[in-house]
Amino acid sequence: MRKNIFLLTFLFFFLNIAISIAQKSLEASSAQATATTTGNGVNWMPVVATSLNLTGTTKVLVEAIIEVEVSSGNSDINSIFRLSEGTNLSQTISRYVASKTYTDKGIVAISFIFNYSTPFTGLKTFTLEHTKTTSGANKQFDSKAIITAIEIASSAINLPNGQGTAALISTSSTGYEAVATTNKITLEKPADIYVISTFSANTVNASAIGAWSLKESIDNSTFTDIPNSEVTRSIISSVAIGAVTIVTLIKNKPAGDYYYRLAHKVNDGTNITTTGATISAVALRGTTATGGNVFPAYSDFPLDATSAVDSFSTINSAPITAPTNGFTDNKFFMHASYNMAASGSNVVYAAYQFASSAGGTLNSYEIQRYVPVDKTGSGGLIGIVNDINQGDSFNASFQHKNSGGLGLLTTSNVNTIGFFLNSDPSLTLSIEENILDVNINIYPNPSQEQFYISNNVTDGETFFKFYTVTGQLVHTLNLLPKTNTKVDVTKWNPGTYILKATNNGITIAKKLIVE
Repeated sequence: MRKNIFLLTFLFFFLNIAISIAQKSLEASSAQATATTTGNGVNWMPVVATSLNLTGTTKVLVEAIIEVEVSSGNSDINSIFRLSEGTNLSQTISRYVASKTYTDKGIVAISFIFNYSTPFTGLKTFTLEHTKTTSGANKQFDSKAIITAIEIASSAINLPNGQGTAALISTSSTGYEAVATTNKITLEKPADIYVISTFSANTVNASAIGAWSLKESIDNSTFTDIPNSEVTRSIISSVAIGAVTIVTLIKNKPAGDYYYRLAHKVNDGTNITTTGATISAVALRGTTATGGNVFPAYSDFPLDATSAVDSFSTINSAPITAPTNGFTDNKFFMHASYNMAASGSNVVYAAYQFASSAGGTLNSYEIQRYVPVDKTGSGGLIGIVNDINQGDSFNASFQHKNSGGLGLLTTSNVNTIGFFLNSDPSLTLSIEENILDVNINIYPNPSQEQFYISNNVTDGETFFKFYTVTGQLVHTLNLLPKTNTKVDVTKWNPGTYILKATNNGITIAKKLIVE
């Protein structure tokens, strides 16, 4: 990915001369499956399920992406989806899938934070379920789905979060109006915030084009646009209910109170209706009481991309580095939202997937959508890369293809997000620590025979200590304000070293590699 990548990198905290690794992990799981509706009745049936072994858990974020297929010969169907954990249910998302002389495919996304007033301990299973509003032998459809479940609040780690829902909101306005708003999220320290919204869209008119966007407020009164969070969708008829998702990552929000809102408006036509809406926001930094752990994240908003061939091409790719946290099984969650459009001919089908060069595992999942010519659709994709060794670097990419090779597929309004589900134990810097961190640099890094320390601190002497990763002290030096120096490492063994710099009682750590 390009300049917009903001990946938090390696640091260590020390206690005296020992390395203190206070990393934490978010319990997470993922699964894929395909299910087909059966019979003539209308009833809820499971599509895919995933389980978490929880301890003192109060909140779990569950998301699913579904490819809905109605094969040729089945008549028009309104498919419906929900998330369940046995007792509690999410909002329902609907998606109308038409079939005439072709096999139609649509994309559905659904998300929900399950909240337990009493902390739960034990095995909890989260299930995606589907049904339909019409009965009959020729009213069947297939759901190919991926589901993820991520623990976000427990006795061990508590990520500030909020959620809002709305059953049905209509508008005729060409300016944005509110659909659903989260409750207040309080950040004790600066943090990245992950925001996800899923909903259905329809119109009472013959057709319409709607737009949806995410907004932010500090007082729940005045809301401002979140950049790169708008999607549009064509609604081809009054019965054609569509499913939409928006996802974004807001970087480095200062400490304070925040509210997040889903809003909608009419771009063309006279009415749009948003139903089954959920908006969820999760800070990627724990509360101080649970350690203040930071979960490294990146985001990117790549340029529009086109495809006219039946082979995957990369829309964007990011170099990712896992935290140095002592774990060999780090997990990296990925999410993308996007628009797709067809020109010249119907695109049969637009296909999307994630790819990873990590030493860990990413279970392949390809999702497809039928895109009518001169129409705009929306989609989403999720995935988890598992078993990444600490410190490993890899590329994560988002790809598309025109699987039928007809017409031109254009993918736009792409928002790609990723964050580790394991914390980086050193990324808990205060404002004072951030200032010190910015003013001390070591280069080149990696180094071979020597490296330089650039010390731009303006007040007081700074003390530098270098340790091996096992805690052995190998070098010390002191520098006066605005003083630079060179360090000879020809006698150092190749490997990773930790620089611990202290100034006026404030200590930071940086990583140095000697080759």
